[in-house]
Amino acid sequence: MEREEDPLWYKDAVIYQLHVKTFFDSNGDGIGDFTGLISKLDYLQELGVTALWLLPFYPSPGRDDGYDISDYHNVHPDVGDMADFHRFINEAHRRGLRVITELVINHTSDQHPWFQAARRAPSGSAKRDYYVWSGDNTKYSGARSIFTDTEGSNWQWDEEAQAYYWHRFFYHQPDLNFDNPHVFNAIMHVMRFWLDAGVDGMRLDAMPYLCEREGTNCENLPETHAVIRRMRAELDAHYPDRMLLAEANQWPEDVREYFGDGDECHMAFHFPLMPRMYMAIAREDRHPIVEIMEQTPDIPENCQWAVFLRNHDELTLEMVTDRERDYLHQTYAVDPQARLHLGIRRRLSPLLENDRHRIELMNLLLMSMPGSPIVYYGDEIGMGDDLQLGDRNGVRTPMQWLGGANGGFSTADPEQLFLPPIADPVYGFAAVNVERQRRNAYSLLNWTKRVIAIRKAHRTFGRGTLRFLRPGNRKILAYLREYEGETILCVANLARVPQAVELDLSQYKGRVPAELMGRSAFPPIDVLPYQLTLSGHGFYAFRLATDVMAPAWHEERQVLPDLAVLVLVDSGWGTLAGDHAENGPRNQLMAERARTQLEREILPGFFRSQPWFANRTDVEKFELGETHEWVIERGGWLLAIVILTLANGEKYRYAMPLALAWEDEGESRLTTLLPATLAKVRRRARLGVLFDAFWDDAFCQAVISNMEAGLSLAFERGQVRFHGTSAFPGIFREGNAMNVTRTVSERGRLLVNMGDRLILKGYRWLLAGVHPELEMSRFLTEKTNFTHIAQLAGTVEYVNAEGECSTLAILERYAENQGSAWAHAQDYLARYLDDCRTRQMRPIDARHAVYTALAKTLGLRTAEFHQALARPDPAGAFGMEPVTPGDIAEWVSNMRAQMDLMYTLLQAELPRLPEAARAAAQDLLAARPRFYRRMTRAAVADMDAMKARCHGDYNLRQVWLSNNDFLITNYGGGLERAWRERRWKHTPLRDVAGMLFSFSEAAAAALAHVTAEYPDAGPALREQTDNWQALATDAFFKSYRRAMKEHPLFPSSPATVETLVTLFLVEKTVAAASHALAQQLATVDIPMRQLIRLMRPKR
Repeated sequence: MEREEDPLWYKDAVIYQLHVKTFFDSNGDGIGDFTGLISKLDYLQELGVTALWLLPFYPSPGRDDGYDISDYHNVHPDVGDMADFHRFINEAHRRGLRVITELVINHTSDQHPWFQAARRAPSGSAKRDYYVWSGDNTKYSGARSIFTDTEGSNWQWDEEAQAYYWHRFFYHQPDLNFDNPHVFNAIMHVMRFWLDAGVDGMRLDAMPYLCEREGTNCENLPETHAVIRRMRAELDAHYPDRMLLAEANQWPEDVREYFGDGDECHMAFHFPLMPRMYMAIAREDRHPIVEIMEQTPDIPENCQWAVFLRNHDELTLEMVTDRERDYLHQTYAVDPQARLHLGIRRRLSPLLENDRHRIELMNLLLMSMPGSPIVYYGDEIGMGDDLQLGDRNGVRTPMQWLGGANGGFSTADPEQLFLPPIADPVYGFAAVNVERQRRNAYSLLNWTKRVIAIRKAHRTFGRGTLRFLRPGNRKILAYLREYEGETILCVANLARVPQAVELDLSQYKGRVPAELMGRSAFPPIDVLPYQLTLSGHGFYAFRLATDVMAPAWHEERQVLPDLAVLVLVDSGWGTLAGDHAENGPRNQLMAERARTQLEREILPGFFRSQPWFANRTDVEKFELGETHEWVIERGGWLLAIVILTLANGEKYRYAMPLALAWEDEGESRLTTLLPATLAKVRRRARLGVLFDAFWDDAFCQAVISNMEAGLSLAFERGQVRFHGTSAFPGIFREGNAMNVTRTVSERGRLLVNMGDRLILKGYRWLLAGVHPELEMSRFLTEKTNFTHIAQLAGTVEYVNAEGECSTLAILERYAENQGSAWAHAQDYLARYLDDCRTRQMRPIDARHAVYTALAKTLGLRTAEFHQALARPDPAGAFGMEPVTPGDIAEWVSNMRAQMDLMYTLLQAELPRLPEAARAAAQDLLAARPRFYRRMTRAAVADMDAMKARCHGDYNLRQVWLSNNDFLITNYGGGLERAWRERRWKHTPLRDVAGMLFSFSEAAAAALAHVTAEYPDAGPALREQTDNWQALATDAFFKSYRRAMKEHPLFPSSPATVETLVTLFLVEKTVAAASHALAQQLATVDIPMRQLIRLMRPKR
């Protein structure tokens, strides 16, 4: 994977900080080296980081772990040579990894040739002036001493030079003199040397201290910024895609100056944020983080903060108040050994007492705050530290790869290692190592990979704005990140115990919070405060989405809007039914006005807001047709038919049962009914609402009671007939308390669940004739022994004056299930692919044994379903018939029409197709004549086959998993087809092809979901999904064929089976390609490539 050519690459970077000598030893000398680092680049690529920050690897006496440089133009022989470095750069870039190195220009080692020449050169000479000298040690007295515990002064006497030299750090690190132009030129030569070698970025160490002036604190001086601007100008002129990172341990307003006007450093560390993140968790209060971020000034558009939790130095506490420093010492460094200079020398995990919840929370805060995050090597596995090692060495121990000798870092004897590895029982390499965590899907390592992938998938984290919310609960930190139309809400519980919070998100009303870690949809946002509960140290990151559906289980609870008000002038339904007997002449006009208002204003708006209504734009008129008032002891309803008149004069009829609810019966109920409310109503002083009666529990129970009794209701010009089937007895008892819930199906149909015993489905569009789903359900329930369906328990039908019958509702027995087979497949593949990605597994058939067993069961149930539908039927609606040449010709003709449409779309969209799809499109266009020839051969083929009623829209979404078995649902054909077509007989192999195609869809959807977060994993995971698909389809089809082998419905000729299955697979794939082209989907290449494979001649 080549690195992305983006001059602002550092704004989206996830940086991994490492020391070459600590990472991996390739030659067994006890010291890590570049060759060892190269061998571990695949690990770093797999981790997901995008840039590597290398600590100094130059020749050095090693008195400050490499920051005391004695040769700027070479590699320390302990870690390799320049050839090794060049090979490392090439290998890193080949994997898309940027490389950041150290440019330590404030000082050198006192062993550097420049200093050795300077101390010997005459005072005032150019060579002497490479460094800062003085005859006494009182100059620059306003400058503080940084290492107060080891360095009493910033001046050091040199016997050979007979003068004091200036050092802001250790005495053996003399500061360079940037007032000498030769020094600047020499440093520019160093910078160009490493940039020419391929380095992508340079960390400028100790930048605030470059220049000195009397009467100042010698920090952040204008002269220092002038030096940086000259360096940046050189960089921009010759290396436009490179980056400078300033190390300035200062307050935000001072660090801001190191960005200049976008003409100094590209990046700078945000030192004050880091200790305040620890403080916020310790105090369980968001104030430290909010305060420092709100004090942080805006920076130029082309600049970026660098944020971190830990690094190679102590956890610096310079940029906190004395009181805050005392608090952090008392909280995180009770042991005096853990303190160094003004900071704490501990790694992340020991700092947080190895508390996984706090470790995860801190990392999530890091990844979601403004800036580019830096991960310190070993923190991704929770490495510990060794306080017995001096200075900062306790956090610079060897990387722990294995549980064996030396933690897998080196094959040298332990006493030869540059530092001993951690060996204690908690953090030692036997307990904490890469190999062990790679195999554990729930390890900190694999969790970190996922978090980094999410961070990379959303540029908003690196480039977006930050806005804090201020809920009443101060233990909750909530903030919004926004960029180019994407809004991400982050909510963190800083407390160790669970917390609840209410957030004002009203400006995002209607958006669905889609949680990024688990990819779960939460209930949509409304005008009311949004409530969340979080576990101790819990964290949520939500994309506030406009393209995600609310959870299926969510029931809308809304404030009653400003609806039209209907005035009812009678005590019953006469106002709307047109019966004004009790109104008298005085109220006749008001009743007619209410009816007109209902037809012209209320019904159009209500219909167009309902998921069951195909929102046609050519409806010219809505009017009430026949109405019938149905009154029983428990309530009264108006059974109405609404007539829609189209622009062409065609009329459609819809069933619309209506009910009334009143405020004095409970205002909360009116809010519950809002999704089904047509209008407000007033009857004198009494207020209420008019709503869809399917939302009235009493109405639904009355419907079921009438089914049981087999009653009918007479209309003026027709009747409603209720009928119970043989499956009805014993499943309903009137008066029994039931928990009634309602959901909307994928097809937009309202489903009323009566106490997990019955499902009432209402049909709105009244079409003359037997409803295909009802007809098939009744046949399977009453005429066959096939039980793997939701059995039909009852029906409601409307019969008009001409005797034409239309279905109003059906009642099915509730069947316990675990959701659709599609959802199960997606969940299964998500878990499996996550395991594959984290454990780098190869495809092995045995891993899918449980799933293939399910696929075999599905194949068996599909065969039994088809055999049941093929049973003899005296009425002729079911049973078998021979497939005729006319049938085959018609199937091929339909296929050809669909293919014509696809090719028309393909030629129109070709210039706009993604690069990945264009090659497949060209192949598809070139293969067009071959496709048509093959279809022509199929049209004239002599096929010995039978046909019968089939499902018509068979796929994993129409099958429900139930106790390791399956229920087949929604039979009767696709909703886009006319009723007459949905009752046609067909070869069952059309259903089989639909299911085979559904398995391929499931594999593609699961792969797309994972590769959206982990694009680099695509090729390896595609091999896994291809393997799963092959196993699932093979298990399904072989099981189906075995069960159907002796049945006359199944063709005896293997060639016929192959021809028909291929034909209908092509049909499904062509439809998918047409949809992808019409919607301009990024995944358009998938169905095109599948089509090419399908039409490839078999060998």
